[in-house]
Amino acid sequence: LVRYDTSVLEGRRRRSGTTDMMDNNNKSTTIACFNTSSNLYSGLDSGLLRNPNTNIRRVNIWDEIGRLDGYAHCRRLPPSSVGQQEQEDVGDEFTYLLAHGGMKRGGRLWADYNYMQRQRGKAKQNTTIDNRTITIHPEHLPVERTINTILRPSEAIRNAIQSAIQSSTTAIGVAHKDQQQQLRSPSKVLALHPRIEHDMLHHRCGRFMEQNLTKIFDHLRGECSHNVELLFLAVNIELVMTEPGSSLGSDLRELALENAIVLNRTRTYGMFGNESSVGIPMFESGSRTAENILFPEEQPTDYSKAGTTPRLVSSKSLGITDLVASIVNFFTIIEADRFVGVKGSSFSTDLFSVRYYMGKRGNYILGPEGVEELVGPPPPYTGC
Repeated sequence: LVRYDTSVLEGRRRRSGTTDMMDNNNKSTTIACFNTSSNLYSGLDSGLLRNPNTNIRRVNIWDEIGRLDGYAHCRRLPPSSVGQQEQEDVGDEFTYLLAHGGMKRGGRLWADYNYMQRQRGKAKQNTTIDNRTITIHPEHLPVERTINTILRPSEAIRNAIQSAIQSSTTAIGVAHKDQQQQLRSPSKVLALHPRIEHDMLHHRCGRFMEQNLTKIFDHLRGECSHNVELLFLAVNIELVMTEPGSSLGSDLRELALENAIVLNRTRTYGMFGNESSVGIPMFESGSRTAENILFPEEQPTDYSKAGTTPRLVSSKSLGITDLVASIVNFFTIIEADRFVGVKGSSFSTDLFSVRYYMGKRGNYILGPEGVEELVGPPPPYTGC
């Protein structure tokens, strides 16, 4: 959405008395402060940032930009500090770039997003539909609507998602239909994002969510699961099945163990199923699909060799399996016929938004009080 242009975003500051003048025309050639191949700031210490012992959210991005040799001109003080303190070690050249996303004091994008959501929250209205009082939330800003409409994963991820859905559909078709009918009629998929991983059980946003998986499934009986033939569960199986840590109190530990038992039973017998009756079959995708997706080992830096084929490696070897798994889950849910997400989750809220602007209806929001079908855009996410 944004093209990086050094003639606009990088310049030279000259001091004449007390007046600062900008000169972009006669400045010497410098190394770009933003790498358009990697979509990262240049001059960052990749050894530090990729170290598994580094907590990115605790690293001050302003201290890291321009730290390496040759990138001093990329240094810039945070906007609140400019004018209060001289940039003595920057030299004449500087960058207009502001940090967006990730790292300590670099969350301007997140702050801007939350501001837009708060503005949406002020204009909600209530209306009556079928003798029910429904809250209608206003449309998103044009830039949000555009992004939600055009959002697409890479071709490799799209193909992997379609393959996972098709293989799961075929597997249940053998049990529920004859093979010829199965080929003509894909299964109707219900996607569920329950957010029952252990970290959320004691998270402050958890108070908006139903965290008991048994009660969640009970809430799904009725309209939202009617005629559904396949359940997609967007959850980190490993984080649900692992032994609860000592950070959870006794009540939450008991809940975590119960959720693991219910999840395991659902994987075996399906939703609403048991030893004597098969329920709605469940399939997972996330990590299992992500591990089989191959990516270019690195982005090209020498564009004279752009025609060469890059070596493909797994997401695991790149250390991005969890990230790719989240993307797989996200876009698998977009493909689903119906979606049940949870209150207080930014992941669910973004899915509601993307599905709505892509024309996907059948969106339901789940809370401790039950399930409610969304009419129009979702309620704004306000960071709980």
